[in-house]
Amino acid sequence: MRTQMAIAAACVLAITATASAANGGSDRQLHAALAHVAKQCPTYGKAVNRSVWQRGWTFNALYGDCLGNHDGRVWLFVHGRYVGLDSKHPSGEIISLWRDLNTIALLYVLYRPSDPMCCATGGGSVVRYRWTGKRVIRLDPLPPRTATRRRPGRYP
Repeated sequence: MRTQMAIAAACVLAITATASAANGGSDRQLHAALAHVAKQCPTYGKAVNRSVWQRGWTFNALYGDCLGNHDGRVWLFVHGRYVGLDSKHPSGEIISLWRDLNTIALLYVLYRPSDPMCCATGGGSVVRYRWTGKRVIRLDPLPPRTATRRRPGRYP
């Protein structure tokens, strides 16, 4: 299990490095955002995804697993300045879908109560975040944190 986690972490780092290189060289806003995330997360287990980040764009996000244990978070930034977190409670798994200048769409993977963390069967829920020019608003409801028999959740 630890070997699989180590391989997964290495893959995330490789993808993150590729995405960063594709965005081009040094990005002061990205560095400021990463410094903020580093203060929020311990150094072990952290897997921060930069694939949504676009160099030079006003509204950006970093997302990933803060503790390396299905502790999914989304950090939202405007000009590299932290403006919010998707939720005060983490999610099991978050996937980037698309973005434009002012909107970022993420898929929250949903679990049924009997699902193990490896294998969600509850589908997914798209949640869009939009920068209005003054604040970030969530356009869609965040799925419930915990699954019940009647509805899936961000955790089993």
